[in-house]
Parts: sequence; C-alpha cells; structure tokens
Amino acid sequence: MITSTKSRPAGAGLRYLLLLPLLVVLSACATTAGYEKMLNSWLGAQEIDLVRSWGPPVQSYELDGHKFIVYVSQRVVHYPGTEPTFHTTIRDGKAYTTAIGGSPPMTVGSSCTTTFEIAESKIISWSHQGDDCRARE
Repeated sequence: MITSTKSRPAGAGLRYLLLLPLLVVLSACATTAGYEKMLNSWLGAQEIDLVRSWGPPVQSYELDGHKFIVYVSQRVVHYPGTEPTFHTTIRDGKAYTTAIGGSPPMTVGSSCTTTFEIAESKIISWSHQGDDCRARE
C-alpha cells in the first residue's frame, strides 16, 4: 500500500487563520450597548444636526405632530472558504483520493434600521432593529 498526501501550498490558508483573531478583536469592540450610548447622545439634538451628520433618511413620516425619520444600513461580507487537504491511498493498483477538511465559501448579510422620533425639531427618542446595530464604546 502506498500513501501520499497532497495539500495546499504552505501558507495559503495561513492568511485566513491570521485574520480570525483580528476579526474577533474588532467585533468585540463594537457592541449594541455602544450603539445605544451613541444614540442616547443624540437625544435633545436638533433634527438638522442629525441629518447633517447621518445624511438624508431613507424614510420619514409624521403622526400626531411628531416626525419619525428612518435610517437603514446594510452590508454583505463574503468569506472565500478554504481548500481541503487531499489524501491518496493506492490499494490493489487503484488510487483512492479523499478530501479532508476545507470549508465552502459563505456570504453573510447584516443590517440595522434606526428610527428617530422628533418633536419641535428636537430628537426625543429612538429605536433600532437588526443584527448590525453596533458601535464602539
């Protein structure tokens, strides 16, 4: 029986492995609590200052003298996946190759919808929804 192993070139998957701790550290810095703290800093601010900072809202509507303005952020991240390692065994003159490990590519989407309530041109409350409503504390 002859056995050989063919793997990807040295270091090919290493760059993804090195990025993992960086992604963990960066994601640990941004939290929902940080986002809510940032939103709280807008309470009492003028609507015009919010629009100057955040840009035009994607939606606005009025109800009972109160105005509601909505902001939406969306992002898509593509993870390319990793190649498997191949193990080949030759038995009785036939070669058998098995793929070991590896991962398929993956695309992940996330979003955050934030609504500000405004009365007399001042921000009086906010709400948010989504899996990407995070900011650094």
